Amino acid sequence: MKLIYLSLLFLATISGSAKESASPIDIIQPLDETRYLGENSTFVIDTDINRVDKIVITQDNNKSTTVEIKALKKTYCKTIKLHVGENRVHVSSYKDGKLLKTTERNFFFLSELFEGADEDSAENYELDYFHNAEREQKCMKCHNMTSNIPTDGEAFDDVAETTCYDCHKSMLNTRSTHAPTANWLCVYCHTGETDSYNMEDEGKSRYLWPDPISKVCAGCHDQVDNWQANKYGHGPVNDGRCMRCHNPHGSNNEFFLRKPIWKLCTTCHSEKAIPGNHIVAGFVFGRNKGAHPTKDRADPARPGRDFVCTSCHNPHGSAGIYLLRMKGSQPFNVCRRCHKK
Repeated sequence: MKLIYLSLLFLATISGSAKESASPIDIIQPLDETRYLGENSTFVIDTDINRVDKIVITQDNNKSTTVEIKALKKTYCKTIKLHVGENRVHVSSYKDGKLLKTTERNFFFLSELFEGADEDSAENYELDYFHNAEREQKCMKCHNMTSNIPTDGEAFDDVAETTCYDCHKSMLNTRSTHAPTANWLCVYCHTGETDSYNMEDEGKSRYLWPDPISKVCAGCHDQVDNWQANKYGHGPVNDGRCMRCHNPHGSNNEFFLRKPIWKLCTTCHSEKAIPGNHIVAGFVFGRNKGAHPTKDRADPARPGRDFVCTSCHNPHGSAGIYLLRMKGSQPFNVCRRCHKK
């Protein structure tokens, strides 16, 4: 009898220890070693509300986000902004100021327009989409996950009515917002379809988008077809990859560009960023140090705007050589835009 009692006591002790050692939080999303095409990462975290009163998400750039736990709320969502390249993020749980556990997540924000984010460095990271049937089950307790977004182009009277707003409203935190985003017409672009550049992701999310995207863009911007028919074309335009230069949701730069114009152009055309190495070097005034300026001047042909690469070149294509804003094959013809004599 004594032996049975001791056995039961031992099993109870083991069971209690296992319960106590269970993690105080469970990170549902995102998975470790996730690769991102955009800069936002949304955490979905389940908590043991009896054991946790605070969660702190700490990034390797010393930015931190605190989530205060409420008495009756078990699941929490929090979006952080990633920096380009590898990101190491620590998620720590606390109770009464005492650290309970820290979990690390490693991400990679891949952007061909910024240094430190080349594809070779991201080879161990995989794209992972949130909107699949399994994960959306978790959200249905608090959110309506049925898509109530109109496809007829009509906007909401109140944008908070859309099922996308609660989780994605941070997309409005830019100086300029693209009209479909501002009006939450998400499914006009996020059709769930793929194209030649992202075909391998087909079926992974009901909110995928075709890549190349230009056919979707042409639904509103009918000039896209004309750009692609230009005699001299620009690579991203010819490939239909508008998103290489433009952020389709919004931007702090003009024309929803991912960078200011001069920095955007010289990301790919880096040789043009070298002082004195572009535009008729040796044929201009000495005050320009042997070359025509490409920035930090006013644009004589477009009052009120800065002189940048697009003052002379049309990034969408041209009837003139080198994408110059003119017709024909004589490059100096473009000079007459500013130099009338």
